[in-house]
Amino acid sequence: MPIIQRPYVPPEDQVPNEDQYVNPGDPQQSEGFAGEAITFYSDSMHIFSSLYSAVLFFGEQLEEREPILRARIKVSPQMLKAIALLTAKHVKEYEEAVGPITLPDQVYAAWELQPKPEQA
Repeated sequence: MPIIQRPYVPPEDQVPNEDQYVNPGDPQQSEGFAGEAITFYSDSMHIFSSLYSAVLFFGEQLEEREPILRARIKVSPQMLKAIALLTAKHVKEYEEAVGPITLPDQVYAAWELQPKPEQA
């Protein structure tokens, strides 16, 4: 079976309704969470950004089905940039310690990105 990498795209690519957000650390909203962090696996993501905020959607790709949404995280543009810098740092350190991470061409095509020259 070929590897298909599709970014998670929320239904109709709409920004989620703020009333649906749940803060697991908030005792008023954390019914069933007990203040614990949520751990999940994600192999699909989408970022929706506007002038004042960005929403990161993390999903899980299932065989022959659209990805299912696992988490929706709203951040400021400044935090989005900090996340980008910090993840780039960790990927670089990982590759220096373990070796290069290669991505299939489908990943670059799905997100309309250009591969780095050493990966081309």
